[in-house]
Amino acid sequence: MGKGPAEQGLGLGPADLVTKWPGIGHTRSQELENMGVRTFEDLLGLWPRRHEDRSVITPLRMLQDGEMATVQGEIYQVRYDAGKKILRVQIMEGMDSLTAIFFHAAWIRRQFREGYVAVLSGKVEKRGKQPNMVHPEFQVLAAGERPVLGLVPIYPLSGSLKQNFLQRLMREVVPRFAPQLPDPLPESIREREGLANRSLAIVHQHFPPNWLSWEESRKRLVFDEFLRMALSVLIMHQTDPNAPGMVQNPDGPLVKKFLDSLPFPLTPGQIHVWKEIKEDLKSANPMARLLQGDVGSGKTIIAILTMLAAVDAGFQAAFMAPTELLAEQQWLVLQNFLHPLGINTAFLAGKDRSAGEYRTALKEGTIPIVVGTQALIADRVEFKRLGVVVVDEQHRFGVKQRARLSQKGEYPDMLVMTATPIPRTLALTVYGDLQVSRIVGLPPGRKLVETVHLTHRERRIAYEKVMTTVKQGDQAYVVCPLVGGDEEDTQVKAAVDLAEGMKKVPGWRIGLLHGKMPSKEKTLVMDQFRRKALDVLVATTIIEVGVDVPSATVIVIEEADRFGLAQLHQLRGRVGRGDKAATCFLIADPKTDQARERLEAMVRHQDGFKLAEEDLKLRGPGEVLGMRQHGLTGFQLANPLKDLDLLKRARMTARDIIQKDPQLMSSEHQLLRQWVRDALEEGIPAQVLH
Repeated sequence: MGKGPAEQGLGLGPADLVTKWPGIGHTRSQELENMGVRTFEDLLGLWPRRHEDRSVITPLRMLQDGEMATVQGEIYQVRYDAGKKILRVQIMEGMDSLTAIFFHAAWIRRQFREGYVAVLSGKVEKRGKQPNMVHPEFQVLAAGERPVLGLVPIYPLSGSLKQNFLQRLMREVVPRFAPQLPDPLPESIREREGLANRSLAIVHQHFPPNWLSWEESRKRLVFDEFLRMALSVLIMHQTDPNAPGMVQNPDGPLVKKFLDSLPFPLTPGQIHVWKEIKEDLKSANPMARLLQGDVGSGKTIIAILTMLAAVDAGFQAAFMAPTELLAEQQWLVLQNFLHPLGINTAFLAGKDRSAGEYRTALKEGTIPIVVGTQALIADRVEFKRLGVVVVDEQHRFGVKQRARLSQKGEYPDMLVMTATPIPRTLALTVYGDLQVSRIVGLPPGRKLVETVHLTHRERRIAYEKVMTTVKQGDQAYVVCPLVGGDEEDTQVKAAVDLAEGMKKVPGWRIGLLHGKMPSKEKTLVMDQFRRKALDVLVATTIIEVGVDVPSATVIVIEEADRFGLAQLHQLRGRVGRGDKAATCFLIADPKTDQARERLEAMVRHQDGFKLAEEDLKLRGPGEVLGMRQHGLTGFQLANPLKDLDLLKRARMTARDIIQKDPQLMSSEHQLLRQWVRDALEEGIPAQVLH
C-alpha cells in the first residue's frame, strides 16, 4: 500500500514550498501563487471566505422551498445539454429525489458518476413538488469515504483550482503545520488580553468545532494583525528622544507678511490647526503631524505657513507631491503666494532640464523652498539646512519614501497632508506616532457641489449643462473612464477619442490632458485652461488632485461606477472652487450592488469623512488606505470599523511594548522582533532594528 500525502509530507516544515506536497504540480502551484501562496505557512494564512453550516443532513422529503440545506443521496442520473450548456445531476434517497443544476459547467460533469454518493449544499428551490439546487457546493464520495460535515470552509479560488481540492488539502496541511508555528506573543500579553494560542486559533479559523471557537480564533488573529501593523509603524517612526530638533519661527516677519497679504481670513478650522502646528514648530522636538482636510479645506495655506516658519528661522523647506502634474500645480500656487514676498521657489522633477542648477542652489542654500516629486529623495539632492518637510497626498507614498526625505536634514519637522480622511484611531495605527490634526469646514463662500447620477440614456442632460456653462463663460471638465486592461492606456485612448468627438461641436475649445503627454504639453494645456483659452478639458484621472481652476463649474465623470469613492470625491473637488454654484454628473449604469451604493453615497454625502466611512464599509481598509504603499500587507481578517475595540487594545499594547523595549531586544520579544521584520515587505530602515 502506498503512502498517503500526510505520510509523504513527513519532514516538511512551514517554510517549505507547497510544491513539495503530493498532488501540487506546476499548474496548481502557479494558481496558488496567484493567491499569494508559495509556502505551507502562506497556505495556513489562506483564510476561508466564509463557513457553511453543514452540521445536519436534511432528508429529501423534509426540504422546504427557499431554505439552505445539506442533503445526501445516490447519483441516479447525469445529463448534459450541450446546446444550452446545462448540467443536471439527479440524486435519490429512497423514493425521493433532488436535481442539482449547473450552468456553463461542462468541466464538472466528469466528477459525478452514477451509483456514487453525493453530498450537496445550497438553496432549495421547489418547482411543484420537485426540489432543485442551482450551483450547490458538492462532494462526491468514494467508496467508504465519509462526508465533510460541520462548519465547512469555503475558500477563495484561482484558475482551475477546485473547492474540493482545497478543502481536502487544508484538512491535511493545517493540523500538520499550524502546531509548528511559534507564537510571537509573550504569554503575559495572551493572558492579559484573554487570547487563544496562535496555532489553535489558526486551526479553528479553518476548521472550527463550533461558532464560538471560530469567534475566539478570529479575535486572536485580528488582534495579531492590528498589533503587527502598530508595532511595525511605531518602529519605523521612531526618532531618537535626545535628537536635537530644529526650532522654527512661526511668528516671524514672513509668516506675518503672508497672513496680511491673504485676500481672505483663515477659517476657524485653519486657525485651530495652525495653533497646534505652531506649538510643534516652537518645540525642539521634531514635529511629526498628519493634517487631514477635505477637498478645498485650505491645507495648502497651512503648508505655506509651516514652510515660511522654517525660512524665517534660517532653514529650507521641501514640498513633495506624488505626481509631476500635482507638484507643478502646487509650485504655481506657491509662486503666486510667495513671489510677492520675495521668496524664491524651485520646481524639481525627474526630467527637468534645470535640475542640476537647482540641486546646486539647494546645496548652497540659495533656494529656501523647493517643490517636487520623488526626485527630491534622489541621492544627489542635498540641502544646506533642511528644516521642514511637507508631503502632500501622503497615502500615495510609502513610509520609506517619507523617511528618505526626512533624512535629507537633521531631524527636520514633518507635516504630511491628506484629503483621504480615515478614522482617528485607524490613522494613529497606520501612521504611528504622528499627531493628527483635522481642518473642519470650508472657506467662506465655497458652495456645495450638486451631485447628479445619470444613466447612459440620460447623459445628454449632462452635456446640455456643459453647453450652457460654456455659453455663460464658465468651464467644464469631462473625465474619461477606466475601461479595463492596462488602465492608463485604455483611459488615454478613451480621452483621445472623446476629445476628438467633442471638437466637432461648433464653438467649443477642447483641451486634452493625460499622463502619457510630455510634461511641457501638460503644462501648456493646464495653463490654457487656467487662462480660459479652453472651454472644456477632457482628461483622465490625472486631474484627481491639485488642479485648481475657480471658473470650472461642471464636471462630467463617464463610467463613474468604475471609480472608488475617494477618487470620485477628489474628482468632484475640481469644481466648486469659486463663488458660483457647481455640478458634478456621474454617468453610469452600475452593474453591482456595491457600485450602486458608491454612487448613492456620492449623491447623498458632500463630507469627505462620511464618504471615507462608507468607503471603508464597502471596500475594506487595505484597499482604502493603500496599505502596500506603507510596506505592509494590510489586513486580511480585521475590519477597523467592526473591530475598533480590538484595534485600540492592540495599539495600546504596541505602545507599551515599544516604550519598554524600543528595539525589541529583550529575550521575550525575539519572536515579535522577527515577526515585525517579516511584516515589512521592503525591509526596515537601517537605523532601526539593526
